[in-house]
Amino acid sequence: MPKLSEAAIEKRKELIEDSARELFITQGFHATSMRDIAKGAEVSLGNMYNYYATKDAIFESIINRYLTVIDEKLRAIFADIDKPLEPESLRHLGEMVGTLVNEHSDFWLLMYIDVLEFQNRHFRKMFDGITDRFRKVFADEFEAATKRGDLRTGVDPAQAFTAAYMQFFNYFLVEKLFGGNRHFGISDGQALNHLTKIFAYGTLSEEKLAVFKKRANKVSV
Repeated sequence: MPKLSEAAIEKRKELIEDSARELFITQGFHATSMRDIAKGAEVSLGNMYNYYATKDAIFESIINRYLTVIDEKLRAIFADIDKPLEPESLRHLGEMVGTLVNEHSDFWLLMYIDVLEFQNRHFRKMFDGITDRFRKVFADEFEAATKRGDLRTGVDPAQAFTAAYMQFFNYFLVEKLFGGNRHFGISDGQALNHLTKIFAYGTLSEEKLAVFKKRANKVSV
């Protein structure tokens, strides 16, 4: 039997992983057998074992491929953010996050499968130390904003940015994967406007904030 070229091997692996990904998403990891995957990929079960020793190996390969793509996309997103704490940049961040979720819905579905069936073993590194990563990426901007007094007393800029980033993801994940159907009761664009306003300006009026400040001053006295 002639030896397959690297391109042919890669193509065969893509067929196997495409079959596995579809099955994992539709019926779950543990409910999918190697035989199911081989059938979907139109390869013999014995031949498939030449490429992957276990079903776990297939799942990990799929995740690693996705993580590489998503990591590159996220790097591009952060590189496109000049002033991470300003309203215009936050709004732009939300738009880019929405595009990322919509273009790679399978990735997020696999993440939920990982949470349910593997206790988030494979995706955990996406969130480990995320605030510290943002602190490093935007170190100069966060430091400058703090020195200028742009933030309210006690507000950590890296934590604030992380909160905004995660809320944008949550919004679009609910809309895309959970059938949110305008769960804010408004369009995506309007939702981004409202979320940006909340993160940039807060929720309480100046009058209400003044009441809380007065109470705090009385307590301190």
